[in-house]
Amino acid sequence: MTEPLPSFVHNLGKTFDEMLEVSGVLRQDIESLVAAYRHDWSSQPLRRMFVRAYWSMIEGEVFCTKQLALRACELGDKSLSAEEHVFLSESRIIVDEEGAASLKHAHIDTLSNLKQTLKIAASKFDLDWTPNFSTQGWEKLALSLELRHRITHPKAAAELVVSESELDIHKYAFAWFLEAFNEFQASLLRKCDE
Repeated sequence: MTEPLPSFVHNLGKTFDEMLEVSGVLRQDIESLVAAYRHDWSSQPLRRMFVRAYWSMIEGEVFCTKQLALRACELGDKSLSAEEHVFLSESRIIVDEEGAASLKHAHIDTLSNLKQTLKIAASKFDLDWTPNFSTQGWEKLALSLELRHRITHPKAAAELVVSESELDIHKYAFAWFLEAFNEFQASLLRKCDE
């Protein structure tokens, strides 16, 4: 007779399943764009959609990884410092002068968010993988983020143009991200199989 899984295992599994589902949907978005425009990258709307879609994927992957690490620590034997908890939950409790408590969103810049998330997750899951941020790929990711900000919040029409060299930087940056994140996920799955 099989015993039912404890609720904490079920809840962690749901968080992990959500992470994989979000990842799959966002990756499918990118694959669809690449398939549709495989032979002609001259389209400016395509270039902008491509940059935005990749950054949506990164931000989705990072958020889901934070949720997974947070749930695993809450349910497991790994403790979080108050600072790590605020970071992973993206919220902090603020008490006003009357003593009323409220939840406030804790914002962190995108690159720091990515870096901290991978470092904390690798540490808390005791992975055989550590992120490497001293590479050209990481530097190009920062340039790609500047491009994403520029085309998402343009101040002039010229800022919406994605040059060939910017597109190349973007592609290189995301090849680095995909490799790093795939290595993280593979290491996490190996750990789950132990």
